[in-house]
Amino acid sequence: MDQQQQNNDEHYSQSSYNTPENNQSENSTTIVVLDKQSNTSRKTISTEDDTRETWSTNFDYLITTLGGLIGLGSLYRFPYLAFENGGAAFVFPYVIISLLCGIPLLIMETALGQFSRRGSVGCWEFAPAMRGIGIASVFISFFGALYYVMIMVWGGIYLIHSFSSIGSRLPWSDDVGILSTKNNKTEIVSSVQQFWNRTILNISEDLSGLSTLHWPNVVVLAVMWTIIYLCLWKGIKLTSRVAIFTALFPYIPMTALFIRGMTLDGSWDGLKYYLVPDLQRLLNKKAWIQAAGHVLWAYGIGWGIIPALSSYNRPDYNFYRDIVVTGTTSIFTNVCSGFVVFPVLGFMSHKANVSIEQVVSSGPGLAFIVYPKAISLMPLPHFWAITFFIMIFLLGIDSQFVTCESVLTATLDKLDQWYGRYPKRRKIRREFVVAIYVLISFSVGLLMTTRAGFYIFNIFDGYICGAIPLLLICIAELFTVLFAYRTTFSSWYGKWPPKQWPGQTFITHISEVLKRPLTHIWLCWIIIVPIWLFGMLAIAIRTISVISYETFIYPLSFQIIGYILTSIAPLSILVYFIYYQFKLNR
Repeated sequence: MDQQQQNNDEHYSQSSYNTPENNQSENSTTIVVLDKQSNTSRKTISTEDDTRETWSTNFDYLITTLGGLIGLGSLYRFPYLAFENGGAAFVFPYVIISLLCGIPLLIMETALGQFSRRGSVGCWEFAPAMRGIGIASVFISFFGALYYVMIMVWGGIYLIHSFSSIGSRLPWSDDVGILSTKNNKTEIVSSVQQFWNRTILNISEDLSGLSTLHWPNVVVLAVMWTIIYLCLWKGIKLTSRVAIFTALFPYIPMTALFIRGMTLDGSWDGLKYYLVPDLQRLLNKKAWIQAAGHVLWAYGIGWGIIPALSSYNRPDYNFYRDIVVTGTTSIFTNVCSGFVVFPVLGFMSHKANVSIEQVVSSGPGLAFIVYPKAISLMPLPHFWAITFFIMIFLLGIDSQFVTCESVLTATLDKLDQWYGRYPKRRKIRREFVVAIYVLISFSVGLLMTTRAGFYIFNIFDGYICGAIPLLLICIAELFTVLFAYRTTFSSWYGKWPPKQWPGQTFITHISEVLKRPLTHIWLCWIIIVPIWLFGMLAIAIRTISVISYETFIYPLSFQIIGYILTSIAPLSILVYFIYYQFKLNR
């Protein structure tokens, strides 16, 4: 390593990047410094004034991360996306993208949080002009938490009805459907679909229902946020204890539902639809775009979740095993959720004598139609209904742990910096910060408890937390690491060609900590991942259309609001970059 790079390393051991802003008094962080002058790495851990909380054990970190990555996105979101995009025609690109792009990005974000000992915003101290990446991630996590809690609310209402109907039939188990006419089209609506639309959502025909609260949803939303507050206020140690149970329990009811589903008439037709790809649909751009978006959802990439959790690791922790376990388990769980849903869809198709595509309306509500239908067909349906919707609650708690922690970690890190600059200021307790966050989230979430709340939920699902914002965040992340890690663009570009790319320094540091070569990950970063990110972004932009739900087209005002909210996260990267340059040159 040349003299300039050695000086760079020594500089980084004192601060991530030397700027007027960073030279102000701040709480020092724990940093790994790698000495490349010898054949073996010398890891110097600076712990001066580092009071950051750490995981009690390595298992706590693994199980909390695992619980977050296999949360509601796996059980709720994956099946409806697979159904919407032709089953196997979605599963195939999902698995390929996960292995070639998802896991390499997972390694990158884990290392960023662990080496910096900071959350989604603070981990970009080495390139302070790009802190907007962290701010964008906080926006995504904030909106994502609002999305996840509504799934918990609907599951909670199903759970209440499951308890209240003990001694009689489940209220959605009647097989008799009704004729429904919509847009001059008559169709049979099953009893479970009636229950979902009328009792759970009480959905209006259009957005006029925004003025009317659906009070059962409001009450359950308040209960859910209260429980989330009690789980978050004590920090990561309590979180990890709860996650031990919540991460492992869901596999029990999933296995039981799969076994029961395979005994139903027509189940093999559904499984065939899920496992055998239609080549024409496999080439559909929409399937690849939604698979790309779901990979980022499933791994929490671009959400700030991974840096937030790994920031509580020791900076020299070998996280290779955690990456292997969480990466493969996430793929396994997502794919397994399809094995639960599609046999039941095959049965419903067989019974109604229609194709699988026609058996039920696609969309974010699919899981709350198919899963309850499967439960109603099982022996002891009340037992399995209660078990399943408790599982939905536990998965929601897991998802909320990691999503909310991303927002809270970034907020608390910023407060720590503020305390460092103004040491006489009284510190705000974590419990109070969590309470403010929960109250704000509850207030905003009330929009989705109205009779038109599901239309708002649909905007969150497909747009605000959709593929385009996440792809833009990941592009910014990747190129900041590749071209600005522990240096500036001009400092290494000025002597072209550079002896070592900044990204090579980063991958070398990761290799030293993981004690293994990562050439394949480096190749993914510089070849496969950029091609995938830009390719998917180009296709996503070309396929932008008006915001709609089933046959309902949103009014122009909501179209504008929806796209403004969608652009908030990626635009925050640009806005902060301009702000920082202005501040630096002032």
